[in-house]
Amino acid sequence: MKKQHVLCVFLVFLVVLNGLTVTVLSQTKQDVTMVHSDETFDLVIICPTQFVSSVDPLVAHKNSIGIKTIVKTTESIYEEYTGVDEIEEIKYFIKDAIEDLEISYVLLLGDVNLVPMRTTAVSWNYFGNMVVSDVLTDLYYADVYDEQHSFSRWDTNQDGVYSEVRMIMDGTSEYNETLEIVDEIEGKPDVMVGRIPCSNQNDVKNVVDKIITYETTTFGSEWFHRLILMGGDTFPNTGGINEGEVVTEYVSSVMPEFTPITLWTSLQRFRFFTINAEISKGAGFVSYSGHGLAYGIATSPPDGSSQISYYTPFILGLKNTDKYPIMYFDACLTAKLDYQLFTIDVPCFAWSMIKKPNAGAIACIGATRTGFGGFAGDPFIAGASSLHAFFFDSYEPGIHLGEMFINAQYTFIDQIMEKVMYDPLTIQEFTLLGDPSLKIGGYQIENH
Repeated sequence: MKKQHVLCVFLVFLVVLNGLTVTVLSQTKQDVTMVHSDETFDLVIICPTQFVSSVDPLVAHKNSIGIKTIVKTTESIYEEYTGVDEIEEIKYFIKDAIEDLEISYVLLLGDVNLVPMRTTAVSWNYFGNMVVSDVLTDLYYADVYDEQHSFSRWDTNQDGVYSEVRMIMDGTSEYNETLEIVDEIEGKPDVMVGRIPCSNQNDVKNVVDKIITYETTTFGSEWFHRLILMGGDTFPNTGGINEGEVVTEYVSSVMPEFTPITLWTSLQRFRFFTINAEISKGAGFVSYSGHGLAYGIATSPPDGSSQISYYTPFILGLKNTDKYPIMYFDACLTAKLDYQLFTIDVPCFAWSMIKKPNAGAIACIGATRTGFGGFAGDPFIAGASSLHAFFFDSYEPGIHLGEMFINAQYTFIDQIMEKVMYDPLTIQEFTLLGDPSLKIGGYQIENH
């Protein structure tokens, strides 16, 4: 939906590695359409103007490897579109990008202050305790259409409250769920969305360098075929199993091409110095299942009364230069992108892993809020561990990161939400922090 102003034609100049490509877009009161109907793109990067020069090398790199890429600034979106707020205006642009440019991937480059994120009214009342009262989610941007293929505002009663759903678990069993659904939304992603929550140009330059290095040097590397598994007894004295170890053991079983490195509490290997030593050797993936915080992760030894923790400051000890894993945190709060201490914005744990220069992660999946861990004794019936399992089920050599994540989301919706229990909390709060067009394992590049 565009602002009603004078028709104009504007040029978007896109510098690519092998020269200058000029793309002409026609702006009307109704839509943005390609003048040349055969002009399509794969990836759009949405960022503030201040990041454009720093992201240019990534645009050039992506175009050089066949991922046709353009940049759209938030400022231009706010000028060209009208919505109830800036978040909806960005979503209207994404809709146009899908329909007119045939975009498959959307990279939101900026923290929640620079590229705003939708907060929904999904709440979770667990045996009388209000565990979650709202959810911060980028699924809002990915779920562009409703079931009638109309634009999905996620606010069906138009009261300014989005995806209003109350999940109430009470009685004698976790299986007793009462739902109060105010806003009927489909919740299925129509495009692959990832976010890199940079706050400044140094963040952008650092992450751009890591992505380019990963995609041009990882292919054929031995370190990539290492799979680090971390977990313990997530719920001691409950269920009779070490849930985190069971979940990560499953991950190993569906990733036969990878050598498992088990950092479990039952083996006394979930220790910060062991974790740092193993990640510093490099790995294709890190799979963690347990408890989480905005500033770390923690789990227990078998039937233990205390927890063993790994905190954000420990990331300083990582030395895995140019050997960056994709990390999945099946836990609460690790991707709490609105984390603050004394009203000061602080990088959350998952983002700290990505923003670390020359080490840490290339991408993370984590939760923006407290997570639903499933049911005691069977972590795969529902909740966060199900999505975790579906993510790794989706792996195949050469797949792109966004494809793994969207496949997991669709499977979760089909197998859990439609057959076991309606769980908008899990599907909304788990967020991809990273480039959705990232080719896992990298490209086979000559002279590398």
